[in-house]
Amino acid sequence: MVMKMDIVDILRDFVMLPGVSGFESPIRNYLLEKLKDLKPQMDAVGNVYVTLGEGEKHIAIMAHMDEIGFVTTHIEKDGYVRFTPVGGVDDRMLYGRVVEIFTPRGIVYGVIGLIPPHLSTSEDKKKNPTWKELAIDIGAKSYEEAIEIGVGPVMPGRWKKDFVRMGDYIVTRGIDDRVGCAILYYLIQILKGKNLRNKVTFIWTVQEETGLRGASAITSRMDFDEVYAIDTMTSGMMPGVPFHLSPVKIGEGPAIRFFDRRGASSELLRDKVLKIARNNGIPVQVAITGGSTDAAVAFNHGLRALPICIPVKYTHSPVEMCHIADIKNTISLLEKIINGN
Repeated sequence: MVMKMDIVDILRDFVMLPGVSGFESPIRNYLLEKLKDLKPQMDAVGNVYVTLGEGEKHIAIMAHMDEIGFVTTHIEKDGYVRFTPVGGVDDRMLYGRVVEIFTPRGIVYGVIGLIPPHLSTSEDKKKNPTWKELAIDIGAKSYEEAIEIGVGPVMPGRWKKDFVRMGDYIVTRGIDDRVGCAILYYLIQILKGKNLRNKVTFIWTVQEETGLRGASAITSRMDFDEVYAIDTMTSGMMPGVPFHLSPVKIGEGPAIRFFDRRGASSELLRDKVLKIARNNGIPVQVAITGGSTDAAVAFNHGLRALPICIPVKYTHSPVEMCHIADIKNTISLLEKIINGN
């Protein structure tokens, strides 16, 4: 029953699914199976979508399936695996990590090792190795042994994930944007079978982290009256960061990300959503930040588009952190938007 659904459990399921940008098949297949009673569609580039309702206005709500990670590029003679990052990966979080490589035979674990202090010079300790200097140790002693283990070139991987609940906070890698995926799924379970005032298409897009490519493909060929991208937004609430660079706080409501490096979103939708939030007592924040979301390409295709984002600390790191209240308030806000309240 819907009342027994727990958004945290749903988020955990989505977070743990593999889905490096360009390799989204596991999460896509999961969605197609979980939503099969609603006859989900898949387009030519791999986006998944479901439509509910028959109203005159057609609303699209999007979240991206993909996550940052890496892809293997080469196996050395001594069995070490070379790789290249996929998406906005910070070199500082690479070394000293356990990684998962997704092979046709299953997960192969490896480590990106760090020269220990016992063997490091003072110059070594000042360096910040880049991905070009690093390799993954999968416990193989030769090229042949690595191949026998099941690892070869062009296989996706990511950093091994933990999912930690700290009171009302969630800490894990991949809140960006599995939280959006979970919110869309939760909304469908709430709304299916109900009479909706508007026609709503829920879209899980591919390759957002590598150029907003899935959203560009689907918004270029489908006509929507309003498009909302449910994503995350970096919070400047952390030591050593000037808050004004990304002035949203976790726990104080979803953020209307009105302006980012791709420009401004729809002023009309911004004002509409602020009015809905105000009329229903839903806390929201309006802010400017860097980066971008799927809303940008929808806007480029001549559609009214607006990102509604979950504030997150430590974006694109293994310890992304968000507040459960922000997730629940986003769900409430989207329900009101869908029903024109």
